[in-house]
Amino acid sequence: MITFDDIISELCKEKEIKLTNISKDWIKVLERDNEIHYIISHKFDLNNNSVSTILDDKYAFYELMELKNNPIIKHHIIFRNYQKDNIKSLFELYNHNLVIKANLGTCGKNVFHSTNLDEIYNLLDKLLIKNYSLSICPYINIKNEYRVIILDNQILIMYGKIKPVVYGDGVKKLSELLLEFNPYYFKDKKIPNIILKPNEKYEYGWQFNLSQGANIFMDIPDDLTKKISFLAKKVAKEINVRFCSIDIILDSNNRLYLMEANSGVMLDNFMNIHPNGISIAKFIYGSAINKMFAK
Repeated sequence: MITFDDIISELCKEKEIKLTNISKDWIKVLERDNEIHYIISHKFDLNNNSVSTILDDKYAFYELMELKNNPIIKHHIIFRNYQKDNIKSLFELYNHNLVIKANLGTCGKNVFHSTNLDEIYNLLDKLLIKNYSLSICPYINIKNEYRVIILDNQILIMYGKIKPVVYGDGVKKLSELLLEFNPYYFKDKKIPNIILKPNEKYEYGWQFNLSQGANIFMDIPDDLTKKISFLAKKVAKEINVRFCSIDIILDSNNRLYLMEANSGVMLDNFMNIHPNGISIAKFIYGSAINKMFAK
């Protein structure tokens, strides 16, 4: 398995950049011709701190997009002193179908879907022990999710994400079906040894995160590509971000909504799933490093 560290190391060698890892490899120090730059986790020093902070806070990003009149999934911020009556009102407003997520987080972690009010109270209490704030959102029936990676208002890549859902044929085991769906993710997973009936649906997970078993597709219709590109570029320009990923969803009524953005550009799962993922990741990260060292 190729890692982010491997890609950055290769790129630095090719570009004759001195690379030093510090702080238990969390921080990368890049030096060339008396110029120094940093990569912290997956964040390249192209964005200023204010922009990065907004992008990495799901509720802050939501409010900024509301301010700019961009279509985005509704968010309600929740703190530790929340009132149960307020949660109940949201529960009823959104037809007893909510998503709860930590405002700071990546890879679909600390994101939950629930249709049970008592379970929601329990989730809030548990999550708020380790998180200062959370967001509550209406659950939306998503057809597909799309990720756009932008550098200086140019789209470097756009791809779709399919959640891990398979259908039985009455012959293959569930483990075989999931392995066919995403060999990279499911090769080491313990899956129930069952055989689904013909056309029987099995949903491994409801999220579209590659880190949760989803897969990718590149064949996006031209008209949809144009709409997604327009929205992503508009957002990047409005918030003055140079390098980021933007997630956009298409709902069951074929409407586009922003979901979130990230200042850390992660391609770890993508580059191990896509047949040309490593070369694509090198191109994207290499382009970002070139911008870092551009005079």
